[in-house]
Amino acid sequence: MSFPLFDLYKDLAVAQSSPGPPDDPTKADEVEARTLRRRLAAIMWVPGAAGALALGGWSGSVMVGVAAFVVLVAGLWLFAEGGRSPA
Repeated sequence: MSFPLFDLYKDLAVAQSSPGPPDDPTKADEVEARTLRRRLAAIMWVPGAAGALALGGWSGSVMVGVAAFVVLVAGLWLFAEGGRSPA
C-alpha cells in the first residue's frame, strides 16, 4: 500500500528536464540546478494554489483570487526559469 500521489512523487523525482547530460561538465551543473528548481516549483504549485483559492474565498472577491493565481504562476515560473542565462 502506498500513500496517495506517492507514485506521482516518485515519477517526479526521477524525471529529467533534458534528453541527457551535456558534454560540458559546467553545463551539467546548470541542468541539474534547473531541474531541481522545476521540481520544487511543481511541488509548491499545490499548496500555492490552495492558498490562492483560500485568499480569494476569504476576501470574497473573484479578482483577488484571479490576481493571486496570476502572481503564483508568474512567481513559480520566474523561480523555475530565472537562473538561466539568456542565450
